[in-house]
Parts: sequence; structure tokens; C-alpha cells
Amino acid sequence: MNRNTDRLTNGPPMPAEVEAKLAAIVRAALELPSEMDVTGAEQAAIGTWDSLAHVSLMLALESEFGIPIDVADQVRLTSYRAIRDFLAERR
Repeated sequence: MNRNTDRLTNGPPMPAEVEAKLAAIVRAALELPSEMDVTGAEQAAIGTWDSLAHVSLMLALESEFGIPIDVADQVRLTSYRAIRDFLAERR
């Protein structure tokens, strides 16, 4: 595994520092413990990932990464993996 790319085996490569930043944003927006591994997080399985938290997460991602996320994309970005792949494709 190359430390400059993601820990996930499938999907576009992502620099480790961007992956770490994404994980921190997800933890903060969803009010998850800082030590929690969020790479497998899915909206249906995280109790704090309600509609308000989802909007907060999308806004934080737009702000941090400087990319717009349209409504159609927001609707499908319901897992860490989907968000990660979305960001990796736009970098």
C-alpha cells in the first residue's frame, strides 16, 4: 500500500492527508468519536447521520474542498465510500 494513496482498495486514489481530512469532517459533522474508523460508515447505520447532519456534512465538504455538490449528488452521497469516491473523481 502506498502511503500517498487511500487505505481503501477500490476506487480512485486519494492522498493520505486528504483522506484524513475527509474522515475528520465526517466525524465532526456526525458527532462521532475521534478514534472511530469511519471508512465503512453508512447513513443507515449511523444514528447521528440524520437529514440535518447530512446537510451539515455536505456544506462542510463544499467549504473544505471548494467544490459544489448538487442536490442529485447529495442524495446519493450516503456513505463514506460514496463521498470519498465523489471527491477523488473531482480532484
